[in-house]
Amino acid sequence: MKALPLFGLVVGLLSPTAVSLAKVPLASSPNLQPQMQISLEFPPAPTRSGAQSSAGGGTRGNDKEGKICTKGEIPLTALRPLESETEVTISAHPDLFIFVPENTAKQGQFIMVSEAGDDVYSETFDLPNQAEIVQVSLPETVSLEVGKTYQWQFIVLCSATDPKKVEFVQGKITRTELSQDLKTKIEAASEPLEQAQLYAKERIWQDTLMILAKLRQSNQAEWEQLLKSVGLDAIIASAPLTPCCVEDSEATPSPAEQ
Repeated sequence: MKALPLFGLVVGLLSPTAVSLAKVPLASSPNLQPQMQISLEFPPAPTRSGAQSSAGGGTRGNDKEGKICTKGEIPLTALRPLESETEVTISAHPDLFIFVPENTAKQGQFIMVSEAGDDVYSETFDLPNQAEIVQVSLPETVSLEVGKTYQWQFIVLCSATDPKKVEFVQGKITRTELSQDLKTKIEAASEPLEQAQLYAKERIWQDTLMILAKLRQSNQAEWEQLLKSVGLDAIIASAPLTPCCVEDSEATPSPAEQ
């Protein structure tokens, strides 16, 4: 896969047509019983000698501490297993979740490209200045293909005039198909948390996370357990969640409904 050309794809610093982020309460499932107790620890990846995640982040126009316009101990962070090279989804239109620390930036940008380096999706949006998890939703017009891997970057634009002053985090995501056995189990699961547990057992991270994000208001403990199990800080788990980059403000459907 070609390296994502960060600066070649940063489109229009401080664009006047940026999408606004809107705080939307996450709907809880009407069928979910609050007393349900399900373990949602995500299993670790199989051990491979020398294996290391390629999904990282960085800055351009660096200061000495590696930060330009963000603050706090927790850096710009993608919500994903820290040891994984590639996130996995069964959804054609998955959501991605990025923790954005307190910052002085005005806008951010999300970019996705194909394995060949072709543009798939790009959106510029206003950023909250307080620490939040930004939920990037791919629109219906963008469909990931089964068996294909895509590279993405989430960029914090730190300057209205200097395109070199940015902070970013990046990663890869692959769309896969459910086995017939797992599909049958998912369809038979009566509760969203049960579906999430099934996805987690198969290491299908993105869909596990999407379900827990939707259920977060009523199942904060399970949300925290899931993030902790992949090495994410408790500060991230407690941060508010802000939907981004979709025209309507409906809650994200579970992967089983897509």
